[in-house]
Amino acid sequence: MENITYEAAAKELDDILAELKGESISIDKLAEKVERAAKLATLCNERLKTTENKVTEIIRNLGL
Repeated sequence: MENITYEAAAKELDDILAELKGESISIDKLAEKVERAAKLATLCNERLKTTENKVTEIIRNLGL
């Protein structure tokens, strides 16, 4: 996936979900949007897990 920030990925994911909820998306674009949403969700989850691991490591190194 392209180099995208967590914030940008989360916003794009929110935008896609709003489109899907609002039923404003064409059937022709539905699969494309769902696929993109899945990739963005995976990216966000990976970034959150990586950040959690880093913070845990920092806290452990500080002895907290």
